[in-house]
Amino acid sequence: MLQIVGVYTMEKQNFRPKEAAEFLGVGLSTIWMYVKQGKIKTTKLSERVTIIQRKELEIFMGGAA
Repeated sequence: MLQIVGVYTMEKQNFRPKEAAEFLGVGLSTIWMYVKQGKIKTTKLSERVTIIQRKELEIFMGGAA
C-alpha cells in the first residue's frame, strides 16, 4: 500500500518576502531594497500579498532558472 508521508515533496516555487530573505540568508529589509533596485522581481497577488518566484531568486543568485 502506498502511503504519502509529506505534502511538500517538491521544491517550493513561490516565496513570501520573509521566506525569500531566509532562503537567501539576508534580512527582510535587504529583500525590499533589492526589489526597489530592480534586482529581484516580485508578483503582486493582491494589494497586501507579494510573492517572489524561485526562478527570480535563482536568477539573482546567478543560477539557472
